[in-house]
Amino acid sequence: MLKFFYLLKDPRNLPQVFEKINSKEIILVPLEKISELPKEEVITFDAILVLGGDGTFLRAVPFAYTYDLPLIGVNLGNFGFLTEVSLEELPYLLRLIKEGEAKIQKRTLLEITYQNETFVALNEGAIMKGPLGKVIYLSLQVEGYHLTTIPGDGLIISTPTGSTAYNLSAGGPVIHPEAQVFVCTPICAFKINLRPFVIPDNFETVVILNKKGKGENEEVHLLIDGQINLVVQEDQPLRFKKAPKPLKILTLPEKNYLKILKSKFNW
Repeated sequence: MLKFFYLLKDPRNLPQVFEKINSKEIILVPLEKISELPKEEVITFDAILVLGGDGTFLRAVPFAYTYDLPLIGVNLGNFGFLTEVSLEELPYLLRLIKEGEAKIQKRTLLEITYQNETFVALNEGAIMKGPLGKVIYLSLQVEGYHLTTIPGDGLIISTPTGSTAYNLSAGGPVIHPEAQVFVCTPICAFKINLRPFVIPDNFETVVILNKKGKGENEEVHLLIDGQINLVVQEDQPLRFKKAPKPLKILTLPEKNYLKILKSKFNW
């Protein structure tokens, strides 16, 4: 008997999901119930089943990290880069999981600390200016060394998995998810010589919003995986480093990142 927590983008799709699986051999529990169960029961579950698009998948990441459960991404959305399994392929994947033959991917997570709160991100932490549209100044330190001050619209610190998300839209490189690096990508930098650059993922990066001059201050936000939005205060360090453990994803053995990349981007 397989046991999954599930997160569904649209509850109206649940009957469609049950048509594809043998519900007599699978226990499904809504993900929002996970905190109500004792730890000894949570560890008996096989994974978190995510049915939706990439946004739904990202919502499940903190739960998977906290409870050390792998994720299964089933694409019921549009783009579906993270949710790489189709609904038609789901029964086959469930059989492989039951037989212990499913492929396990491990994805590096970003640990972000701000004002004694810690978060994890699968894609990125993006520091962005607010509605006034004024240039902001971000001090960038890598491994304790002040590298530069970035004037512009903000900065993205991205994982390899997130390199195809906001990072790519801002002009950053595509990075294979097995690469052990992070990428720092300025957003519309006011200096033309500031370009995205890649650092080893065992380096700690610190970003500090500099004090402004006279006039009304710009409101600055930290957006984590498009899910968590924090207001950033001046002179309060944002710390980015590799999370202690990776995210585990269960998928089909034949799934290949390069093939998915080529298909999604029409290369």
